[in-house]
Amino acid sequence: MSTGRIGVRDAVAALVAFLFAALGASIGTQGIVGPAVLVPGVLLSLVASAALFTASRWPRAATAVAICCETAACALGYLPTPLLLAPLIGCLYWLAVVGSVRAVAWWTGAAVAAVILGGLIDTPTGGSLVLRTVGVALWLLPAVFAGRTTQAHRSYLDVVRARAEDAERSRDDEVRHRVGEERLRIARELHDVVAHHLTVAHAQAGTAEHLLDRRPEQARELVAGLSASTAAALQELKATVAVLRTSDDEVPMETVPAPGLDQLDELVEPCRAAGIEVTVLREGALDCLPRLVDVTAYRVVQEALTNVTKHAVAPSVTITVERTGDTFCVEVVNTGSRPGPVGAGYGLVGMRERALALGGTVVAGPVGPDRYAVTLAVPLTPWEEAR
Repeated sequence: MSTGRIGVRDAVAALVAFLFAALGASIGTQGIVGPAVLVPGVLLSLVASAALFTASRWPRAATAVAICCETAACALGYLPTPLLLAPLIGCLYWLAVVGSVRAVAWWTGAAVAAVILGGLIDTPTGGSLVLRTVGVALWLLPAVFAGRTTQAHRSYLDVVRARAEDAERSRDDEVRHRVGEERLRIARELHDVVAHHLTVAHAQAGTAEHLLDRRPEQARELVAGLSASTAAALQELKATVAVLRTSDDEVPMETVPAPGLDQLDELVEPCRAAGIEVTVLREGALDCLPRLVDVTAYRVVQEALTNVTKHAVAPSVTITVERTGDTFCVEVVNTGSRPGPVGAGYGLVGMRERALALGGTVVAGPVGPDRYAVTLAVPLTPWEEAR
């Protein structure tokens, strides 16, 4: 369809140029010339107009044909008016639209020089001399300027279109990046909530079953703690799902504040009820920690306790929370670890991702016979300066 429209446009332009050129061939310095003298000019105009029809596809060849026809017409004595030169003007316009600056300058100079030389063969004088020299340049150069302007406009539109497409791709990439980061964040939160609470609940249920016959009172206490653990898991899970189901313009109906080290005693209590000996040591000024550091430390301790509950036999855990100068450190050391890569799943990956986001590190591994440690270290200076 596009090719058809281009053909119609070129045909109309060629027809109009031929009518102008035929009219120009009939005009001389003495007025309207006779029919016998008119025929060669009309034929040359027809050939030049046919070249104009192909100028949008083959501008150089069309311009060469038009130059030859207009030069021959001027050599035969026809006056180089804008009407007679209409086909050449159209060819130079298309050449200026698609050609380089050097090519356009060369072809324009050749066209002006050839037409002027052809007109000077008739030894013109007076006003005819001005029309055949200066007039030729005045008629042809505006077409070149118009073509260059069109080319500049097209180039500008191409640049704008390319920038818009690049911006669209960048926006899509940014959206995908943000979605990926959000998925990772949600995955970490769900893993921390579900893995910890369900692991502790499983340990409590197993211990209660073991003590049910010999120590029924202690078993009932464990069952009560089991209910509290599952309730906490459901509450955090419900809050996370509520955020996912809420649109950007809505406010969640129920929210649970992100946990911190002020809830550390509540975190270790179910573990103690499940039979794990947990000792918490605090050193340094811990009252005004940056919120992100506080939440990350809580999640690291939570994941470490989850691994202890799953992998350790008769465990004893020591949690040390310490601030020394501009460094915050949390260390979870447990005894009774089973052989093998404890904590090598998604939990350890999540801990390292959280620490990396704060510019810190997480190191997990054996620290001696039957001992395993998880250590979080975070520099506090950048976060305190940002507050």
